Amino acid sequence: MTRNIIVDQVILILVDDVRSSQFFDLIGKGKLPNIAKLAESGIQSQNCITSYPSITYPCYSNIVIGSYSGYFPIEGSGIPEYHWVGRSDPPVAGKRFPIIRNYGKGNHLLKINSDLGSNCQTIFEQAGKGNFLSSLNLINRGSVLIPPKEYTTQSILRGVEDVFKNPKSLFEDNSVPKVTVAYIPKTDDLMHNKGFDHPEYINELIKFDTSIGTLIETLRNTGHLEFTAIGIISDHGNYKAEKVHDLAPYFAEKGLKQYDPRKGTGDFDVTIGSVGFFNFRGDDWFHHPTYSQLQEFTPSSPSRRKLNLFETLWNIPGVKLMYYRDDSNTPDNGVIYLEHRNKETGKLLKDIIEYEGHGIKQKTKYIPDSEDFYKYSENEKSARLLDNKGHTIDEWLEATNQIDFPIVVDQVPRYLKNPRSSDIVISTLDEYAFGYEHGQTKSFQPYSHDIGLKKSMTVPFIIGGSPNIPKMELSYCKTTDMVPSLLGMLGEKPHFSVVGKSVLNY
Repeated sequence: MTRNIIVDQVILILVDDVRSSQFFDLIGKGKLPNIAKLAESGIQSQNCITSYPSITYPCYSNIVIGSYSGYFPIEGSGIPEYHWVGRSDPPVAGKRFPIIRNYGKGNHLLKINSDLGSNCQTIFEQAGKGNFLSSLNLINRGSVLIPPKEYTTQSILRGVEDVFKNPKSLFEDNSVPKVTVAYIPKTDDLMHNKGFDHPEYINELIKFDTSIGTLIETLRNTGHLEFTAIGIISDHGNYKAEKVHDLAPYFAEKGLKQYDPRKGTGDFDVTIGSVGFFNFRGDDWFHHPTYSQLQEFTPSSPSRRKLNLFETLWNIPGVKLMYYRDDSNTPDNGVIYLEHRNKETGKLLKDIIEYEGHGIKQKTKYIPDSEDFYKYSENEKSARLLDNKGHTIDEWLEATNQIDFPIVVDQVPRYLKNPRSSDIVISTLDEYAFGYEHGQTKSFQPYSHDIGLKKSMTVPFIIGGSPNIPKMELSYCKTTDMVPSLLGMLGEKPHFSVVGKSVLNY
């Protein structure tokens, strides 16, 4: 990590739901001229790999902390996904039953900063002394949050401009913020409801670029541009599913009842777009079920017919893969199973992901069955890592950044180590979208972003502004590299939990 101070302040702007290829295509067509200038004069990568699962939370929160989900009582973030069941062993004192967290609800979203846990820090908490600003940035622990006057892209960035024009309006010492983070959500809403190829979605990115231009002009006029780094990144890419399907009747047919956290009753909780996160009752709702309990599960419906839940989930249309834990896993080492089927024979195959260590020291190995589901063996670089040895996240990044399932061998254990993560994960790899949440189908839109394919895992990465920032075009990087890169430019050292590294050291 370089300790040379090259800027006095940084502004990080996270624009939700932008696939890198879409973004740089617009730059190439001259549609985003202000962002193009930042990229051309500073640091850029068209191949920045995000977290898996590629969902707003945790991808967004991971960017702002520079780390990932994990066994959060000792490492990383406590946020495994957008929706989770708050399991703990032993049960939390005073809690009758585990909560269901759903960040789509306003009162739940207010708890997101405490949900992170104490073994990770936001960029503000890592940046030493100074003033810290969030403009609609929800991961704002350690900063002053300003809501926009209007919930528009222009208003969110105008709020940042106003503070740089008149810092005393917010900070008594009249100093501009050392670290600012702004969050732009409108693109995500448009992508889900209209699509990434819709004129309104594209126009919103053009509005974003115009606002970036205005922000740069404000920094220039206030004398701050020379010593300000502006980072632009997205949390995840996107896709359009081939088919949309209503799963609610299938679960009703199987006699599976939705978990009610007020009463502690019910059999399961699930959210599923193309990727499904299934939670089932174990000994009780505080405990994850064992493999044998999942094989012989008794629903609470009057029929009480036992189900093999693995077979039940394999019968969902379009399922291509299934992840689940070994019963003997610990936070420091364990096995994740990746089940898949031969397309012709239907024979069940089982690849293995083994992990050891945690945080930046975690190493994982991928041991395919007779058929390599990820097809890593077909790529020269990734094939070298099929050597029955553990490898770091940066080794997986270097070997898999150009192909489907980039770094997922590292990411899946980090997710499944979290006590709040689900019991079984399935994916149709964008063949189907289900839009099912907590007992009902909520959406029939085909546009989403949860899968591990490259189109959903690759986002733009840009740092520009100050002329002190070196001109670099990176062939690859990862989203958790943004925070340590910006901290390094400020001369600050990242927290021990940070898994990313400064791109200045690539």
